[in-house]
Amino acid sequence: MSTELVIDRNKLESFLPVLGVEVTEEGYIRDIESKEICTSSEGERLTIDEIGYLGHGSVEPVEDDFSAIVSHLSSRKIREER
Repeated sequence: MSTELVIDRNKLESFLPVLGVEVTEEGYIRDIESKEICTSSEGERLTIDEIGYLGHGSVEPVEDDFSAIVSHLSSRKIREER
């Protein structure tokens, strides 16, 4: 059983280092070790204000859009069933 964690948007930036990422001056999420900007599954660089969901098992930002979140969760469920 997977556990979901909900973080208040105002606390997100201070929580991200626990996941190994930080927020750049431009507002993008960046891996602390590699310094690479994290991207969504579609390859989009999203700012912290555009994040609606962080993928399970890694930091995979998903746009703050209902259909994008549903699509991400649906594809994750299909991957887990294989």
